[in-house]
Amino acid sequence: MFDLFATVVNGLEDVAASEVEALTGRPASVDVGKIFFSGDVESIFRVNYCSRTINRVVILLLRKSFGSGIGLDDIYSSASALDYASFITEGQSFAVRAKRSGKHNFTSMDVASEVGRAIIDSFRRDTGHRLRVDLENPDVEFLVLVRDGEFIMGINTTGEALHKRRYRVFSHPAALNTTIASAMLMISGWSFEEPLVDPMCGGGTIPIEAALMARGIPPGRFRGGDYAFFKLEFLDLEVFRRVADEALSRISSGVYPIYGLEVNPKYL
Repeated sequence: MFDLFATVVNGLEDVAASEVEALTGRPASVDVGKIFFSGDVESIFRVNYCSRTINRVVILLLRKSFGSGIGLDDIYSSASALDYASFITEGQSFAVRAKRSGKHNFTSMDVASEVGRAIIDSFRRDTGHRLRVDLENPDVEFLVLVRDGEFIMGINTTGEALHKRRYRVFSHPAALNTTIASAMLMISGWSFEEPLVDPMCGGGTIPIEAALMARGIPPGRFRGGDYAFFKLEFLDLEVFRRVADEALSRISSGVYPIYGLEVNPKYL
């Protein structure tokens, strides 16, 4: 069983939590821009493959509050205490992506640098080997969030954010975020049998997401093998294949009354 969190668009936490609870059968708690839950390997794969409202699924390694006095020394000492050998092997590379919000005397780049140094030192202390850093195409990507006095660290199992659906063949200049479109549909209480009309559909995000939802087509169908978890050697990919096959087997062939109207034909 893993402690997990998912990143979401601010304001959609409750909708995303309800969806994750339905997918995993376990409770989720909300925070600003993210939700926390627990789950097994199957849950990691199912949420990545089937969720319509979240951006990334992250294995939670550390969540700690230091109050208002958090410093880089606190971040280094906390990160260096973790057992990285359980998640990364000596032949793999890693990168750290950090995001900071609040008032601090350090930057996000400083946080990433300190955590990266802690990972290297801890792994070398435990195994005698030095991990390789690859900022462009890492095998394991660590996500770090510092908000005020809270320090959160985890492993990105998703890779590129899930809101970037791979069905798009044209990029509208003001395209609606797909996770927002899906959340709008969920909040609306739309019944699939009722006509749905988007009179100003732009690139058609809402009608497309509605059609995927009505037919039960998982967003992951369009992503192929482009998930970060394919490089995480501690996860059993046979479980993912079963999850994907199960989700695809539930796709319906129904036809639903969904309409999109747009004054500018070049956007459709």
